[in-house]
Amino acid sequence: MSLDLNAATARLVREMGQSEAAIADALVSATALLHSAALASREFTDAPTLRTQSTFLHLNKMLGGLVEARGEAMRVHGHLLDIGREMGATEVPWCPETKAVDDERRAA
Repeated sequence: MSLDLNAATARLVREMGQSEAAIADALVSATALLHSAALASREFTDAPTLRTQSTFLHLNKMLGGLVEARGEAMRVHGHLLDIGREMGATEVPWCPETKAVDDERRAA
C-alpha cells in the first residue's frame, strides 16, 4: 500500500507527536522513580550503601538516555519539518521557528 503526500505527512505528524509524548512520559516516570529511590535511601539508612549507590548510578544512566532520546527526537522533528517544507507538505499546525519560541519564553 502506498501513501500519498498528505497521508504520509499526517501519519508522520501524528506519530512524531506520539513519540515525543512517550519520551516525555518516560522521563516523568523515571524522575519519579529517582525521587522515590532517594526518599527511600534517606529513610532506610541500613540499606547496603554500595548496592544503593550502584542503583543510583544506573538510574542516572537511564535518565541520561531519556534526555538524549528527547534531544534526538527534537532533531528528527526538525529534519522531518525541513523535508516537509522542501516537498511542500508542511505540518498543520505548523511548528514555530526557534527564534519565535525563544522570544516568547523571554517575554514570559
